[in-house]
Amino acid sequence: MTAASAQPRTDRFDVDPKPVPFTIRSSQKVHGGLALGAALVAVGFAASASTSPTGVLRWIAAAAFAVLAVICARALTVGDMLVADDVGIRLRIGNEWIGTRWEDIDQVTVLKRRHPLDDGRIAVHLQDPGPILGAMPSSSRKTTDANRRLTGSSLAIPFGLTARPSNGEVVQALHMLADARCPVREQL
Repeated sequence: MTAASAQPRTDRFDVDPKPVPFTIRSSQKVHGGLALGAALVAVGFAASASTSPTGVLRWIAAAAFAVLAVICARALTVGDMLVADDVGIRLRIGNEWIGTRWEDIDQVTVLKRRHPLDDGRIAVHLQDPGPILGAMPSSSRKTTDANRRLTGSSLAIPFGLTARPSNGEVVQALHMLADARCPVREQL
């Protein structure tokens, strides 16, 4: 008899595992590669620019790639875009965090990725979106209005090439966290 077999069965195996928090983060590798590549192209265009008409176009291209490099570098600092845990879901819309409890959610729909270049999406449909959306600043409200027109829900977060979920089984992970307090459905 070994020491492990002498222990009671409940001590050896965790019968009721706690659900692990689920997150969607921006992909550091993708954004870092894009920022570095765009910066190198901007430097290349700027080095070959001059005051001739063609040179002016190269200055414009250099400026455009420099802006792209700055946008991609800023995306490196974003971190989490969605956090789901035992309490509820928190989403980052612009610079604002919007959170709600599982009990206040009507349903969560997940559109899975169909191929590597396709984005998936998690949409949170609230029972009463008025108080939460009304308390947001106008810049975030513009984003939620665009989300509602595009996805049917004001609170939606994409995941795919530039944003990675912590667990590949998105529907199952959210279903475990919701724990029958709200339905989690896969959108076909």
